[in-house]
Amino acid sequence: MHVETLGNGHPEYTVVACVHGDETCGWHAFNRLKASDVTPQAPVKFVLANERAFKLGYRFCDADLNRAMPGDETSEKHEVRLAARLHRELVGTTVIDFHSTESRGCPYAIVTGEDAASRRLARSTGLDRVVDMSHLGGGVTEHVTGVAVECGYHDDEDAASVAHRILLHFLAAQGLIDRPYARSTPEVYEVFDDAPGRGFAFVAQNFRRVEEGEVFARKEGTVRRAPAPFFPVLMSTHGYDDRIGFMARRAGRIDGE
Repeated sequence: MHVETLGNGHPEYTVVACVHGDETCGWHAFNRLKASDVTPQAPVKFVLANERAFKLGYRFCDADLNRAMPGDETSEKHEVRLAARLHRELVGTTVIDFHSTESRGCPYAIVTGEDAASRRLARSTGLDRVVDMSHLGGGVTEHVTGVAVECGYHDDEDAASVAHRILLHFLAAQGLIDRPYARSTPEVYEVFDDAPGRGFAFVAQNFRRVEEGEVFARKEGTVRRAPAPFFPVLMSTHGYDDRIGFMARRAGRIDGE
């Protein structure tokens, strides 16, 4: 794990990249920030989380770091030990955690942990969609005030550019850099279940309502139909080994409260 701070003093904000080593958009965004003439008005911590997997080009080495939090320093698995170190770095700070994905429909924010502060924080990303994954538990931001961002498809150049734009907007909205911003009033999609399955092609569209009985995935003559209406989120053909993605309900907007 690589940790550095821009500015002097004790940082109250942490930018996290490469929780999954092959999702490098946050790393590129941070390096663009460092190379620019933008100067934070307060210290900001940057964490390259899974440095080993990043250098190898792997998603992870032994276990999914995002699912290993808060970790165990005595574990034989690299990411489980790393999760304990990462958790210590994040506690007491406000976190933005950058990811990319195999699914379409980006960018959007993700919150976990069922805390109102993280939902409000999502407005600082400027994005118009928030996925609440508290039902599933886990994740880097579960035990801190924080928001994750899915920036784009896999990790192409567009994902890095989106991550950089969101990072600047977030820092401005939190009063850390002098730059125009406008907090959003995003629509919330609450995940209530996953859609298990292996080898299915996802044929619906993320964030578009799937009606009861509608086909949303196919595999060799087999189809998956919606048991009840839902909104697909993080659904894709190749994103997961054991599931197509997640089912969500639309739950209103986060306003300026």
